Amino acid sequence: MKAVVTGATSGIGLELTRILCAERKATVLGVGRSGDKLSELESAYEGCFVPVKADLSSPEGVEIVASEARNKLGEVDLLVNNAGFGLYKRLLEHSDEEVYSMINTNFAAPIVLTKKLAPYMKRGSTVVFVVTAGVHVLLRSLPLYGASKIGLHYAVKALRHELGEKGINVLAVYPGTVKTRFHERGGRVIKKGAEPGLVAREIMRAVDKRRKELYVPRYLALAKVLSCFLPVVEGPGGD
Repeated sequence: MKAVVTGATSGIGLELTRILCAERKATVLGVGRSGDKLSELESAYEGCFVPVKADLSSPEGVEIVASEARNKLGEVDLLVNNAGFGLYKRLLEHSDEEVYSMINTNFAAPIVLTKKLAPYMKRGSTVVFVVTAGVHVLLRSLPLYGASKIGLHYAVKALRHELGEKGINVLAVYPGTVKTRFHERGGRVIKKGAEPGLVAREIMRAVDKRRKELYVPRYLALAKVLSCFLPVVEGPGGD
């Protein structure tokens, strides 16, 4: 298997990289912004991990990833659009740069990268989008993050039909709160949430079964029923 994983140096992306390299013996092109962390993974999984340092908030960063995938993998069996970030700020408190950066990273980059790599994916391959269960509520503490992810949620539904015509499965993942540095980087410390390793394993099971949707924990699927009311949530809701 040849895989591309964005956000590969921490959280869910890191755990997916470990599973793919150590257990699946896959070749993983891992994308991150930290050169040191990428080098550590390259040393740990020599011959399996291909590091790519890129900032997905810019079109240039996305093109770097696509070019490296084409040149070093040739074809892609699994694309995991996992990279993303949020800030615990009210919508109007974000700087202009933060607005553009978050929308680009969380929404535009996954779509553009998928478009660029789809021609190199065969029938039976899979594209994963890590969204958030927060798309079914109003995340008052993470409003811009929620807005960027609900846009991705909409786009994934369209991509499922378009890529399905080519035999490529699209899996949308809707995690609840996960114990990663997402929250710390965004300005808040959390103590409860799912372990990223558990989420990663659930994702791989869903990939194997060619599922279309995955909620972690699974009871969060009930949020779809309430989504027409867009209930307000004050607490964490990121991935």
